[in-house]
Amino acid sequence: MPIPYLARLLFLCAWLPVAANATTLERIREEGQFVLGFVPGNLPFSDGDTEQASGYSIDLCRHVASLVKQQLALSELPVRYRPLTPLDMLDAVTDGKVDILCAPVVESLERRRRVSFSLPIFTAGLGILVRQDAPASLMLPLKGEPAHSGPTWRATINRGLNRHRFAVLKGTVSVDWARTRIRQLGLQSELVEVDSNREGVEQVVTRQVDAFFADRLVLLNYQAQHPQGAQLWVPERLFAVESVAMPLARDDEDFRLLVDTALSRLNRSEEGEALYRSYFGELSEQSRLMLRLNSRP
Repeated sequence: MPIPYLARLLFLCAWLPVAANATTLERIREEGQFVLGFVPGNLPFSDGDTEQASGYSIDLCRHVASLVKQQLALSELPVRYRPLTPLDMLDAVTDGKVDILCAPVVESLERRRRVSFSLPIFTAGLGILVRQDAPASLMLPLKGEPAHSGPTWRATINRGLNRHRFAVLKGTVSVDWARTRIRQLGLQSELVEVDSNREGVEQVVTRQVDAFFADRLVLLNYQAQHPQGAQLWVPERLFAVESVAMPLARDDEDFRLLVDTALSRLNRSEEGEALYRSYFGELSEQSRLMLRLNSRP
């Protein structure tokens, strides 16, 4: 009895590491589905639920799914959607709960310790959303005007941004950026972390915070769709500029190559330009150039 039992145990031990270390494409073939992770309320990039999701990054991932289906020679490949939060989205990638995270994420060095990234899908600019009737102490600095009429001493340069409540999206690099800026400028401002862009916008609308930092295009999209959008203002000023990409499993170069191939083919086509136009408006020469730069021949 001990020998057969030991043989079975050795067999299982030999098999388990292979299953645990299966590549993304092997997992997709084995499970017969392609699982897309996304963050709801992150328009125009993603929104929806477990039944259906939509947005620019979702459409990009659907093109990836088509190439996966072709490469694996599958007659069908159902696409599943898994809603995530900024706090658990990278864990879902590292744990293999999703095959790709269809979200615009800044590729920081710290995040690269945990996941890999696709080619950039967008160049994001950190903007700010405020109410049109926000106090002059906030509005004037955002317009590039002095917030006070007295002498401009070093200690009062940023007085216009002092003693306000600012919201940022939890789990993003904007949190670290805002904390650093508040500390560097010696402001007595309060930083509020919210769970979604929608929550950040609503906190501005309901006056729970004075302003919300997020990607400027996202803010413009929410302003256009919100019933009280006319009461909101998104300045042209950008506080930071970063390229963003979609996270995927680390050390899986075959799948990363497939993802980058799908994105490159799309970005260098009329279909890719039409997709970009449908979410972000007419392409400028700079936008068209970025689509080219964010692809490979």
